[in-house]
Amino acid sequence: MADLRAQQLKLLAETFGSERIDEVIERVAMLPVEVPSWGFGRGGTRFAAYDSPGVPTTVEERIAAAGRFRELTGKGRTVALHFPWDGSTPDDIARLAEWLDRAGLAAGSINANLFTPRGVLDHRLRFGSLTSPDDEIRAASVEHNLDCIEIMRTLGADTLVLWLPDGTNSPGQMSLYDQAVRLEAAVSTIYEALDDHHTLLIEYKYFEPGMYATAIPDYARSRELCRQLGTRARVLVDLGHHAPTTNVEQIVAFLLRSGDLGGFHFNDSQYADDDLATGSLHPGQLFRILCNLVEGERRGHSPIDELALMIDQSHNVKDPLAEMIESVENIETAYAKALLVDWDSLHEAQDDCDPTRADALLRDAFLTDVRPILAEARS
Repeated sequence: MADLRAQQLKLLAETFGSERIDEVIERVAMLPVEVPSWGFGRGGTRFAAYDSPGVPTTVEERIAAAGRFRELTGKGRTVALHFPWDGSTPDDIARLAEWLDRAGLAAGSINANLFTPRGVLDHRLRFGSLTSPDDEIRAASVEHNLDCIEIMRTLGADTLVLWLPDGTNSPGQMSLYDQAVRLEAAVSTIYEALDDHHTLLIEYKYFEPGMYATAIPDYARSRELCRQLGTRARVLVDLGHHAPTTNVEQIVAFLLRSGDLGGFHFNDSQYADDDLATGSLHPGQLFRILCNLVEGERRGHSPIDELALMIDQSHNVKDPLAEMIESVENIETAYAKALLVDWDSLHEAQDDCDPTRADALLRDAFLTDVRPILAEARS
């Protein structure tokens, strides 16, 4: 097997140049991909979740599975955490820190939960959290985010992710003006509580659960909030939070060029927010997104390894660990292929108004078998 891989790498080196292949191997090996603690448990649908033997059911077991993922892939040094799913008391956080250390991992992005009823955040959450007309709910929602910032300090994390489930289901439910004002005031309070080295990533979702008017429905609203807050706020792109006909890679290029792109939640979808395995349905789109990231870096915009790259999926059928490995391999595959694009020739073809040649150059990279590169990077 080693001899075969050596032969395959030799052929790739003859095609693309040995220095370039060595660079791609190194860059694939160093690409930071974060994994979520919740992604190692069994997911579910809105109808039910079906447990299966061997799948982690506790926080400790999920962290141990994340450690196994790290051993197998070399990725996932940091683990995204979700509160209160991963703990709610100081003792919980202390144990979480021990489990992470035992597995050779570190805390990644901290995700606030503004949709699960508990305590003061009771059934009234159905009317919203940060945009709720209820003063007590709004205050408690802000306080939960402030608690998450304290957890960030305790665990040594530096990124807070805000996904807001707020929205309305009918035109008369809430003034869209009041919705906007409440949102901006609440997010400003959260942002001001961050330390200087912290980052706030604001996610958007064009529908669900607010089917009429979601509070942060698109990248433009997320970007506007970030611009209002300051330089430590960035847009988080979830690949599943787009209408099926949306050109996500164009959005990525726009945000990268404007300096507003903070990172990704990687997954795949057929209809909307399906949270399926990354690259399992649309490997071409994943390749094009990585191409835009590579080109953006070449043009002097944010390097890829400075973006927050995280897998965010729900594993309803397959084994979660196996499907997580499948996803990171798909990301690595798309990245390696994007790095193999002959960018100088591509730009020359574009400038010559030769789309046939330009598309052929992209297609050549996309159809290249990069599995030997991945294997070498992992070894």
